Amino acid sequence: MTTVGHEFTLGFGNLITHAPPACCENSFAPVMGSSRTRCRRCETFLIDPPFLFTAGSLFALVARRRLVAKKPNLFGLSAWVTVGFALFFWISVSWFVINSPDWMLSYFIPATELHMGAVHTVFAISLVLAGLSGHTLTAACLQRGGLAGAVTVLSAGAVVWGGLWVFSLDRYMAVGTHAEFVAGTAAQLQQSPIINAMNMVGAAQGIIGVGMLAWLYTSGRQLKAR
Repeated sequence: MTTVGHEFTLGFGNLITHAPPACCENSFAPVMGSSRTRCRRCETFLIDPPFLFTAGSLFALVARRRLVAKKPNLFGLSAWVTVGFALFFWISVSWFVINSPDWMLSYFIPATELHMGAVHTVFAISLVLAGLSGHTLTAACLQRGGLAGAVTVLSAGAVVWGGLWVFSLDRYMAVGTHAEFVAGTAAQLQQSPIINAMNMVGAAQGIIGVGMLAWLYTSGRQLKAR
């Protein structure tokens, strides 16, 4: 998550089992300043798992010397750091799950129709798996002497994360209940009551993330890469 916005959803495909909501007919003009009447992405995307995939890849790249020195271990210190960051990330967004669940779900489905505790638990697992996936793929490339492959994994994760963020930007920038979003009356992000919390959480995630990267890099500098 950044200080600009944040979201997650359970949508892994066409999970809508009822008629499309009114958002397919409204213009969203109060939110996005648009006069278009067609539906703009009534489904949304998972944003944070691709971010954790990218973060896990970056952790592996920074820990390159540790991963390729002596007896390399795909699931060594840097993998555990990745897990730790994923769990910290999950804990840090819990406030938004409690206070703005429809926004966290990107208005894909009303939060009242879901058990948000169960959703948040599944979200934690997805973040850990995504982070370890990015880390493991990158580490495997590094251990086989493929720095270019490792950079490609990192770049691919960043492209997917950034692309899905852009595709769902209208839902990112609208804060309110599911009914308010459908009606086009949700508040703009910068004028919403969650903006201060978002900035604080984003800053904390940045500080912790950079600190972990710095620790991995400095702790492995004395090791000699193969």
